[in-house]
Amino acid sequence: MEFRKLTLDCIGTLKPYFTYNECRIYDCSLGGTFMWRDYHNTEYALEDGTLYLKVTYPEVGFAPPRGKEISKEPFDRIIEHCIANNEPARIFFASEKVLEHILEMFPNARTQTDRNNSDYLYLSEDLINLSGRRYSGQRNHINHFIREYPEWSFEQVTGDNLGVVRAFLEENARENVKDLPIYIEGNKKALEVLDNLELYSQFGGMLTVGGEVIGASFGEIVDDTLFIHTEKADTAYPGSYPMLMNQFAKRFVTGDIEYINREDDDGDEGLRISKLSYHPSDILDKYTVEIQ
Repeated sequence: MEFRKLTLDCIGTLKPYFTYNECRIYDCSLGGTFMWRDYHNTEYALEDGTLYLKVTYPEVGFAPPRGKEISKEPFDRIIEHCIANNEPARIFFASEKVLEHILEMFPNARTQTDRNNSDYLYLSEDLINLSGRRYSGQRNHINHFIREYPEWSFEQVTGDNLGVVRAFLEENARENVKDLPIYIEGNKKALEVLDNLELYSQFGGMLTVGGEVIGASFGEIVDDTLFIHTEKADTAYPGSYPMLMNQFAKRFVTGDIEYINREDDDGDEGLRISKLSYHPSDILDKYTVEIQ
């Protein structure tokens, strides 16, 4: 297989391979793949209608091959490539369903998973309605926000307001400095998405108070799932994050969208507590598989 560096220019060619995502894992979405392509040194190859993605995570390995169906031949090709390059045949981001198929084909494969990388999947109706006692805290935060900032509004990101959203994202990054490569890359790619929303097949929403942007979020829809790839808010406005999340869900969830994926917590304890407090319907584990 001949691998080439994955660049933004590849989206048009590879987009058909991301029109489905049965596993609902964000790493297998268009946004999850292209936003983190540089961070993972992603390369791609196309062979006989199958997309192969080679990544560094942090070791060298492959995302599950993307084709019409899960079959043994693409995995055999990965093994052949790895043997030729003296590399272990590793598969990253494997869902439980993909793992089952791999173990059927390669019973001696070794597997492991890392809770820090597991996605949080929610029922869309839960995040829209926030009904019941278990969401009383979120409703209280939102109601407090509405009382404190009656001049709030939520609008879709369009060509008319790209500039103010960009200014917010840049200021948010400056005020919340974290010397972590993954955080820095996330901020960088959020701006890239903003400049290429249509190309990325994403849409965005902004939360404002008195005309000033205090929050912005971007996502994409695949099958029955809304993936939220970027979520930034100014915590100087108490309740801004739950307000942004709730308004984003209300605006962009249609009748066919059953789930919302808010990605992983990367081992951040505060983020984990926050995401668990919204009561996910499932924690989507991702498996690393070394094929023997």
